[in-house]
Amino acid sequence: MASKRTADLIPLCHNIPIGGVSVDVEVVGGEGADEAAGAEDVGKENGSNPWRREEPGPFGGVVITARVHTFGQTGVEMEALTAASIAGLTVYDMCKAVDKGMIMEAVRVVLKEGGRSGDWRER
Repeated sequence: MASKRTADLIPLCHNIPIGGVSVDVEVVGGEGADEAAGAEDVGKENGSNPWRREEPGPFGGVVITARVHTFGQTGVEMEALTAASIAGLTVYDMCKAVDKGMIMEAVRVVLKEGGRSGDWRER
């Protein structure tokens, strides 16, 4: 929902027809994280997950991955960043009774494919 409202939230972003959105939330660290649904590595490549923080904290943490697709000739990085950010704020809202000291960090683009400027991958 957040990715489709990006143009309403961010000045000078234009409305883009979105073909698909997925938001995945992975539980890391803490008690019961191994048994949690979706605990396999998100974006696992070459045996490591570059998005996983080394020390998730005493209660564990979550890794949120947003993927946005369009058939247009423009990028949807802002839509993916908005989706991931709002998902993080949603997790905070749901968990603030347990830990008000949660930290939301490292919101970034890690992969972009297609479009006029071509493919890009975080190094």
